[in-house]
Amino acid sequence: MARSVRTFLPVVGDPVALATAFDGDPARWLPGARRDGPDFVLALRAGSLTRTVRATVGAPWRAGATRWRTLSWDPIAEDGEQSAVDRFLPSLDGELGLHAQSGGRTTLLLDARYRPPGGAVGGAFDTVALHRLARGTVERFLEEVSARLAGEALLLDDGPMPEAPSRPRNGPDNLRTPVGSC
Repeated sequence: MARSVRTFLPVVGDPVALATAFDGDPARWLPGARRDGPDFVLALRAGSLTRTVRATVGAPWRAGATRWRTLSWDPIAEDGEQSAVDRFLPSLDGELGLHAQSGGRTTLLLDARYRPPGGAVGGAFDTVALHRLARGTVERFLEEVSARLAGEALLLDDGPMPEAPSRPRNGPDNLRTPVGSC
């Protein structure tokens, strides 16, 4: 039985620059990713555990105010091949989204499914403990993606820098007395 995991996180930055970064090369915003053909290899962390996965990110598409990309990953051994232990770790299949809200706020979303390995026993163990670990893994992943997207958006945002406020010219309290008044 597949389990769902959904989470979201606000992203700080210019919405247009964030969208441009999200639509661009995933290697620029996937945490610690290295290319492996059309896929990426990255390390996911949950608590003190770190697992290497082979991830696939699809092309971006829009649905309303949200940009989406498919995202899937499968655990692999450090050498890139799946080992016997890795067969007992769940794979993930889902969608990663960037939602532009009114008022200029942007939210990163992950809506995914995973199938706990080990049949009914694995499902029961997932219900008791592993679902929390899975949720922690995707939450940390989203935090890292959010930070990298924000950084990439800063690099892409070529708008003018805000000017520093100038010192008041009419005294320390910047009060002006209109001409002709007492």
